[in-house]
Amino acid sequence: MDLVDSRKQKLNSGQIILIALKSGVNDVANMPLQVVMPAILSELSQPNVKVKQIGNTLFEVIVGNGKEAFFKAFNADTGPNFAENSKEFCVWAKHVMGLHILVTEFSGDEITRLFKIISMNPPMPDMGYQVLHMQSGKTRIVLNLGA
Repeated sequence: MDLVDSRKQKLNSGQIILIALKSGVNDVANMPLQVVMPAILSELSQPNVKVKQIGNTLFEVIVGNGKEAFFKAFNADTGPNFAENSKEFCVWAKHVMGLHILVTEFSGDEITRLFKIISMNPPMPDMGYQVLHMQSGKTRIVLNLGA
């Protein structure tokens, strides 16, 4: 399935997750959809999980203690829209959810490139991120949303 420009067509959360999984960016992309979809939908409905759709990107925020959270992005939007959606998500996470630190973990380098793009014109002052390469081969990014 191809990415869908959210300026032309708005997708629902199920469609976004399906396209994101088929794009191969998510770590579970090689697992059968009949196993992955119910697991993701169950995770999204947990009490400590907040979900925010911006454009054709669905952001999952797993809230921890304090002002930190783990997040995932399921993207079905075009590259430029994904970057803008992600900037808007950062502002929402800070100003609506009151978060200061966001953490995500992934395979591949597409998301690292996205963070580099966002850092060139961050949506809020004093934002920054740190890239950590895990022994598992995954990459973890710790995003500081600024003062």
